[in-house]
Amino acid sequence: MRTWKLIILIAALGLILLFTPLLNDAPQAQERTTLTIAWIPKALNNPVFALGRDGAFAKARELTRKGPINVDVVYTASLASDAASQVRVMEDVIAMGVDAIGISCNDPTALKDVIDKAVRAGIPVMTWDADSPDSRRFTYLGVSNYEGGRVAAKLMAKAIGGRGNVALLTGVPGAHNLEERIRGFKDEVRKSYPGVRIVTTVACDDEIMKGVTVVEETMLARPDLDGWFFVGLWPLFAEEGSMVLWERVVKAGKIKTIAFDPLPVELMYMKKGMLQGLVGQKYWGWDYDTVQM
Repeated sequence: MRTWKLIILIAALGLILLFTPLLNDAPQAQERTTLTIAWIPKALNNPVFALGRDGAFAKARELTRKGPINVDVVYTASLASDAASQVRVMEDVIAMGVDAIGISCNDPTALKDVIDKAVRAGIPVMTWDADSPDSRRFTYLGVSNYEGGRVAAKLMAKAIGGRGNVALLTGVPGAHNLEERIRGFKDEVRKSYPGVRIVTTVACDDEIMKGVTVVEETMLARPDLDGWFFVGLWPLFAEEGSMVLWERVVKAGKIKTIAFDPLPVELMYMKKGMLQGLVGQKYWGWDYDTVQM
């Protein structure tokens, strides 16, 4: 009996030794690779970027469900629109070792070197909304802001009857997307509407309450205004009643306003007759498509 037990034990050990290499070669469950994409708007305090942010997260979830990789989006920016702070944000995500970066640039020149640094480190970079065209980014995603400015000029000329004094409100001076809108607006006015005069351009640095302040100050300084072109919608994010002088003359029909970005708050103003035209762009797609690319 003991002999048979010994034979069985030896046979079992032999089978284990025989099949162990095969078991080691069997396919193992592999961990899914994670792709981390940094998504950097101009600032965290600008509500216009919230739709884009949601689009980025939605696309990341969609791609993760499909596999074979997990896609994570790191949503990060400085609190306010500032090129120097945005450079530091870029330095931080490069140090984190993210796999790709999508950025809306506060200043095309100030961001060029750090974009190029990321590319040299093997991190592909694309711009969206606001470009840095001389950098080594691989593409830009956004509307033609120049053409948007031309459309805004046509809407303005129609609203004021082809004649009158117009003020422009911009955000951060030098931002490529905003400068292109202004350039398109001015070129179209110069080309097609000699009766329209652009009398001043004021800046709010992409800050809502500063936008309110500079519009109201301009209303006091220029009582002869017939129109406003809001290159972005900053002061309209403030509560209705914040721009007392602007609202008074707008409701009286004495000033017409054209603005970029047909978001819910602006559609409300338009329904009330306080805005005469809006120029739109693909907010959700900014970052849904950025994550895809």
